[in-house]
Amino acid sequence: MDGGIYLMDGDSLIEMTEEQYDSERILQESLADFPRLLAGDQMTTDDARRWALVAREAAVPDKEGGGDRWSADHLFVDQAGVPTIVEVKRSDDTRIRREVVGQMLDYVAHASIYWNGSDLQDRFIETCEERGTVPEQLLSELTGDEETDGFWEQVQTNLRSGNIRLLFVADAIPSELKRVVEFLNEQMSSTEVLAVEVTQYVDEQDNLKAFVPRLHGQTEEARSAKRSTARPTHDEEDLLNDLREKERSGVLSAAEAAAVRDIYDFIQTEADAYDFGGSANVSVTARWEVLGGSKGMFTLNSGGHIDFWQPSPDADGAEWGETELEEWYDALGAIDHPSIDREKFDTQQKIQIVALTDESNRSQFKAACRQFAQACEQAADESFV
Repeated sequence: MDGGIYLMDGDSLIEMTEEQYDSERILQESLADFPRLLAGDQMTTDDARRWALVAREAAVPDKEGGGDRWSADHLFVDQAGVPTIVEVKRSDDTRIRREVVGQMLDYVAHASIYWNGSDLQDRFIETCEERGTVPEQLLSELTGDEETDGFWEQVQTNLRSGNIRLLFVADAIPSELKRVVEFLNEQMSSTEVLAVEVTQYVDEQDNLKAFVPRLHGQTEEARSAKRSTARPTHDEEDLLNDLREKERSGVLSAAEAAAVRDIYDFIQTEADAYDFGGSANVSVTARWEVLGGSKGMFTLNSGGHIDFWQPSPDADGAEWGETELEEWYDALGAIDHPSIDREKFDTQQKIQIVALTDESNRSQFKAACRQFAQACEQAADESFV
């Protein structure tokens, strides 16, 4: 057992000690709710892996048109469309040392042939409906790009080329399994094989809980053996070059390109953080810590629009509510342009950049965003009183 971890609470130090999961189900549910526990930030040095849940108990057939012979605990996809199969075991389950390895190899050998992108898309939509999330929004947030039409085709391509990730997840990874994972990951050029140890810590009163994920199997030999699967990453230079090209080719007018640049300047000045994404177009997501969840307030897209569906009062860590969100929508809806319809904001959270070519409209947009962030901060402060 590892040593404890310590949480500062004012002037007090709270000791949290390692505790085994009561059942595999608890860890399985935690992974489904919080895919960040899969240690995606430890898998790459630059572009952390992010996941969307496709299905729990994902069925795997053993032949074309055959029945579902196996069932993987979880199936995720990352932002590059790489299917990620997860098998969860507790460390005291003897199957974790041998049986589970053969099981995962069965999964990948058959899934690469008999799964297809359109079927996984259907399962993803079903899962989103069951969990009360919007498939298009979740996928756009995953990829950082509203244009996701080719995403499931990329999933299909990855399946047929064996570009799949296998993750063994447990509260503790036995040394024997670590070595097997390292060996497989070094020898398999297309398929990535890793283990993630998700240790649970609780305080003495069992009021607080913490998870600490650790990645195993990512050796330097394995890194060099893999071909890159990440989507192209973007930066400021890409954004500005893309705007120049779109302006030159007539996709954006000079006024629209100038408006995008101005909103980007606003993001740099006002946002707590921002990151680039996209493929056909370059996008920039502006993030404020107070929003909780992904912290995204809106995404500026070089194609000429702004998406603002990310903020949710139900997000993990959010201390604000529907009132603040509706007031923000009202402020955005008050921008004077024919393309802006406040009544559609609950279902179509998008502003075309043409609506912000007028400087006064841009000022109104910026003010609305500032006021929204301030209102969320005030709500968070009041929640602690």
